[in-house]
Amino acid sequence: MTRRLVVAALACSLVLSGCLGGSAGAPETTTVSETTTPETAPATVETPTTDAATTEVATTRTTDAAPRHRTYETPEALAANASFSVPDPEVPSRFAFESGIVMELADSEYVAAAYHDAENGSLENVLSARKAENESADDLTAGNATTVGDHDARYVAEDSGGKFLWECDGYVYRVSVQQFTDEFGEAELRAVAESVACE
Repeated sequence: MTRRLVVAALACSLVLSGCLGGSAGAPETTTVSETTTPETAPATVETPTTDAATTEVATTRTTDAAPRHRTYETPEALAANASFSVPDPEVPSRFAFESGIVMELADSEYVAAAYHDAENGSLENVLSARKAENESADDLTAGNATTVGDHDARYVAEDSGGKFLWECDGYVYRVSVQQFTDEFGEAELRAVAESVACE
């Protein structure tokens, strides 16, 4: 206790402004002590901040690097650049191959081909065939149970069209049409799906 009074008296003699107001001097002494602790604290806080920034950058890079989307203008180019076989459906003559994509994700890949029904330069309808590994985009319990060839499948009616979903050899297949017409209905869509079966 005596030592503290001596130290306080010495501090007062050296820095008079710190002793003005009597007890008001104590907070300043405490503040000085706390300033030393925060000086260490920012160093401690800076490390997590740096780590967090590094993590964010790493996450962004991973996210940016993971999805890789490539588009092809012919079915031959699509097949040549996919890591697994690409469905080659038999489509009605009114539908023409428009484009194909290969999408590489972090732990899976899928291919899809779009066939357009166009008249006088106006897009009338879109038919698509998709094959994916580790698929989670489609609910394989949705719709009604049916078959596609020898495979258990689901048929899902949509607003103006529909789709068939089924699994084969570890892949999930989907054949869909944007809208049904007088010339192209559920039976025709099923025929397209069965032409794919398990390619």
